[in-house]
Amino acid sequence: MAILLMPLSAHAAEVVYDRILVKINDDIITQYDLDEEMKPILAKVNVKGLSASQKEQLKELSKQTLEKMINDKLMAQEIKKYGIDVPDKAVDDEIDKIKQERNLTDEQFAAMVKADDLTVPEFRVRMKGLIEKQELLGYMVHSKVLVTDSEIKKEYEAHRDDYLLEKMVELGIILLPPDISAVEVRKRIQDGEMTFAEAAAKYSVGPGKDKGGSIGEMDWGDLADDWKQSIDGVPVGGVGQPLQVQGKEALLSPIKIVEDRLVPLDDVKDDISNRLMQKKREAIFKDYFDKLKQSSVIEYMQ
Repeated sequence: MAILLMPLSAHAAEVVYDRILVKINDDIITQYDLDEEMKPILAKVNVKGLSASQKEQLKELSKQTLEKMINDKLMAQEIKKYGIDVPDKAVDDEIDKIKQERNLTDEQFAAMVKADDLTVPEFRVRMKGLIEKQELLGYMVHSKVLVTDSEIKKEYEAHRDDYLLEKMVELGIILLPPDISAVEVRKRIQDGEMTFAEAAAKYSVGPGKDKGGSIGEMDWGDLADDWKQSIDGVPVGGVGQPLQVQGKEALLSPIKIVEDRLVPLDDVKDDISNRLMQKKREAIFKDYFDKLKQSSVIEYMQ
């Protein structure tokens, strides 16, 4: 009797273990399918040692995984419907691209794949599926996306704070010879006896003396701390506190100050366009996928 019952018991266990969880049109997802998908996660946790809240989290993760599998089935059905078939060469090209970008040998690539609990053939299957999905999206979504110049400009204006540049100053400098006091020259400039440019032409032994002492424009953040302290709060054309530069006494002046600068639209136009296109793709894809799910027969058995 025990011998006779063994096949029946084994068959009953198999039916329970491989029970159908969801029917998606003409496809199904079984308990075995879900367990296989959850294997990498379950391999990293001790299920028996989980607390009640952790078990609830694992249960929720299992539900999310099942929903992803349903979506994948629907995508696979659409791929089949539109006759999308990715040749082996396309998969080879993508794998070669990964190897080149990461400078991997065949052995190193296999080790990388193994670290994700996959074999190279399994990785190829996943890569093929990813390329097929990208082609489907290109057919169903990407071709419908268009971003206009007015939309780009509107996005740019709406996020002006994201494109603000640091304060910029055109800086003047006077490097003084050892026999000239920076304090005295500064006082003459402040008293109106001469302008900073005139003082630079008369006393400076440094660069730009014939240009009012100008050494060009630079971002405030690029200035050395002692330079910032010297001219912080000094108005345009004024003169800062004396400091040491290259072993000489020096005076600095903000010849021009530009605040609230913006990155030019042309410099960020492509980035904004790509971001807007991605948003539109996501919106169109969500609408497309929602309609696909509504038009599909999805039956939860458990």
